Amino acid sequence: MAAISGAIFDCDGTLLDSMQVWYGAFAHLVESHGLVCTGEMQETVEPMTLPQGTRWLHESFGLGESAEALNREIHDYMRDQYEHHIPEMPGVHAFVESLAAAKIPLIIATSTTSSLVWDALRVHGLDGFFRDVVCTAEVRDGYDKDHPDVYLEALERLGVPLGETWVFEDAPFGVETSRRAGFHVAGIYNEHDGRDEDFIRAWADVFSYEYEGLSLDGIRAFDDARRKRMPEA
Repeated sequence: MAAISGAIFDCDGTLLDSMQVWYGAFAHLVESHGLVCTGEMQETVEPMTLPQGTRWLHESFGLGESAEALNREIHDYMRDQYEHHIPEMPGVHAFVESLAAAKIPLIIATSTTSSLVWDALRVHGLDGFFRDVVCTAEVRDGYDKDHPDVYLEALERLGVPLGETWVFEDAPFGVETSRRAGFHVAGIYNEHDGRDEDFIRAWADVFSYEYEGLSLDGIRAFDDARRKRMPEA
């Protein structure tokens, strides 16, 4: 049986069905400055923090007056999207509510700026469930979820044991990083986001299509003795 004393959630693609909008946001930003957004550009910025992505666009292609100006543009665009267009993931509200009702502390670890995340959570009435939002850029500038720092900072703020903390994550690199860091990991899959399902399945302790079939009882019933080994590097 597995204990769960704390939970760390990613935001985009895990709590909110927003990844397609984020892909479109970078394309919108690039194309509003007169360039064509290629698939290679999208792949490059996908694992980056927002400041990293806008800095890369400014330095590589000369977009905007500055990286900071691009950052403000995409913030304004995404704030409008969060407020009016982005839904929560199906089933997430009931699942998060069940964890909170069991007195399990919840926190968010994200590459999205924390103020944007709080705005989005309030729209969907999810803000009251979470103790805090930890953003990669605020923990260690230049480090994204290829590094465990944001998850470890979230763990410290929760104040619970590493071995009893579950990470809920949709990004393949986030699933791998958090599992390597010693967390239990639930891989949340949304097929229209184009994620690598096989990779997420290989690294996650529990795999779920959105929140279909995922429950607190199911997490607690997870058998640590049968936990699969991590794939070879």
